[in-house]
Amino acid sequence: MFGDSLLRTVCRSVHHSGARQFSEPLYQQIVNVRNNKYKFKGHPYATYDSFKCWNCQTILDIRPCLFCKNCSKIQSSEDQNLNYFELFNINVQYDIDTVQLTTNFRKLQNLMHPDRFSNKTEEEQLLSESFSSLLNKSYTTLLNPLLRGLYMLNLGGLSIEEDSITMDSTFLYEIMDWNEKVEEVDTKESLERLKKDVDDMLVVLYMELSKAFSENNQNQAKVLLSKAKFFTTLLEKIKDKDVF
Repeated sequence: MFGDSLLRTVCRSVHHSGARQFSEPLYQQIVNVRNNKYKFKGHPYATYDSFKCWNCQTILDIRPCLFCKNCSKIQSSEDQNLNYFELFNINVQYDIDTVQLTTNFRKLQNLMHPDRFSNKTEEEQLLSESFSSLLNKSYTTLLNPLLRGLYMLNLGGLSIEEDSITMDSTFLYEIMDWNEKVEEVDTKESLERLKKDVDDMLVVLYMELSKAFSENNQNQAKVLLSKAKFFTTLLEKIKDKDVF
């Protein structure tokens, strides 16, 4: 259980490290798709490491680059080392517009879906599957407030799994108390009340997490994400509990 692993970390020290921050979206938006010609507009403040098209060897100096500007072949997502935010034209920040995220995801997925490449070469089909898989994983991660926060820590080289976290003893007692509440609940009504209580706790934690990221307080973000992970696990436990 996550609570048990958290208890084992209580006396460890916290490692400090600054997270990489981006103030501008690193992305080029699709501005025209016509007659198999794909055009992109690069962000004016973005700089990229160039790479070569696997098919015609044309140097491509913007990313995410979906298709080669010369031969129009689909490109490799792995060669570009894309982060999830730039993929969807979103600033690297905790508070995001999930409606815009979904809109951008659907547009990109429509372009890169493997069904569109069923009559293409095997190489193009494989690249399409890889790009489509990246889009799905990126979208799922950014849409989920817990996974989004963990990913932002990861961008800065931090992890709540690998880095030790100093947790106040009060919360450690709360962990045991919450687990006891789940074990003792015996009616459908009390289970629903407990679920609402946990939902409310998560709402508060995500608000505090937003503030921590906006202030670039990575240590506080790690603590809050650890708590959020516990309550998310607890919520799943509540949902799986059968009360007749």
